[in-house]
Amino acid sequence: MKTNYDQYKEDYQDLTDFFAGERRIKEKEERYTPRLEGQVGKESAYQRYVEFGILYNALHRTRQGLKGAILRKPTDIQFPESQKPILDNIMLNGASFGDLTRETCDAVLGYGRYGVLIDINSDEEPFVATYNALSILDWPTIRSKNVKQEITLTETVEIIDPEDPTKIKEVPQKRKLEIDESGKYLVTIYQKKEGKDVTSDEWVMVPSSSENPNPRMPAYKGKRLDFIPFVFFGSSSNVPTPSRPPLLDLLNLLKGHWKLTVAYQYALNFTGLPTPCFAGFNLEEGAKTPLGPGASYNADDPQAKSWFLQTGGQGLAEMERGLNRLEDQMAVTGARLLETQRPGVEAAETVRLRSSGDSATLADIAGNIEAGLTDVLQYIGFWLGIGEKECAVSVNKDFVSAKATPQEITAWVQAVQAGYLSVDSFLYNLIQGEMLPAGRTIEEEQEAIAEDKLKAQRSSPSLRGAGEFLT
Repeated sequence: MKTNYDQYKEDYQDLTDFFAGERRIKEKEERYTPRLEGQVGKESAYQRYVEFGILYNALHRTRQGLKGAILRKPTDIQFPESQKPILDNIMLNGASFGDLTRETCDAVLGYGRYGVLIDINSDEEPFVATYNALSILDWPTIRSKNVKQEITLTETVEIIDPEDPTKIKEVPQKRKLEIDESGKYLVTIYQKKEGKDVTSDEWVMVPSSSENPNPRMPAYKGKRLDFIPFVFFGSSSNVPTPSRPPLLDLLNLLKGHWKLTVAYQYALNFTGLPTPCFAGFNLEEGAKTPLGPGASYNADDPQAKSWFLQTGGQGLAEMERGLNRLEDQMAVTGARLLETQRPGVEAAETVRLRSSGDSATLADIAGNIEAGLTDVLQYIGFWLGIGEKECAVSVNKDFVSAKATPQEITAWVQAVQAGYLSVDSFLYNLIQGEMLPAGRTIEEEQEAIAEDKLKAQRSSPSLRGAGEFLT
């Protein structure tokens, strides 16, 4: 019976391999590179064939381009200033909330799925632990206090090898998060059972200790939680059910492109390297035959001749056209980021209209990332006693750079002078037109303007005698 986890498991694995790059694709051999009929049972011939492949990694470049569009402008984080330093190393590995934002963009754009657990350490300081699509094994189909909630995660921990204390051993484990019968949050850790007679699917509870109780009952100020502080991210929505990976169509095209590229490069090698042939010469079988200027051969047979054997390579043209067609399809599927830029200058509105369909999809994904990160920040705030209204994340959704033109700025100035446009609206238009420093607010710009006016007054010759009054 196929579970929810199995729905996209193979797709997640394929995405992981192609994001990893050419070396990983070649290591997986027949998963991505089928054998030719003449290579069955001939391992060395097949290995040479695979090595001809050159990965056109449109998948990685597309994800990087989409992430760059979302992060084109700084992410705005609303959080009490006195508590912001804790966000500088909020992740388990010491990374910051900004790093979490970048990782989340990578995961949601690449896989359409991500998970973040918010917990506290032994010093009751909050931290976040992240889980990729392949690490989320089970999840609730309905989020309700009246329905039993269970989330199963897989992770790897490092322990001292009991057989050799000088070595570190990686141990796979499962983390089960649930709301128990009493309606309270419970965490149970399982590890794989070891031994010669143990199957690969046997898991046992980690023994409990005073320092590390198992199961654990997380509490805030002595009161057990009645919710699971875990945030699901998705490309279509942030519900526990997996979203379809947004780059899945691009992945399928790329897998076909890889197969055709291997065959094309292999054929190109044979058609581009002719084979020398000799007839009527006294050459010993298996002997090395030098070629080129300075090499000479004698033959008693007047009919002796030599020539190069090569193919016409007509099939290469068809394969090349097939590769070009796939690359064009990947360019369209990958939100136009792989297309060659159009020559000439386009108006900003033309660029916006041409990109509107892709931007709409990317805006939805950015909105989900924004909502999920806000939830994460609010859970962090919960552990610190900060109210939800003080915690918010705002992610950029303006993906096309279109600076205001001099004509537009002149028109705005005239509108202000005529009383048809307020100064606040004028500054807002400058911000939208990317004419002010990134992250600058209207209030900050007004303060900067006032400060510049004050400096100008202080330096004015007609006002030098009034220095005491101005200060």
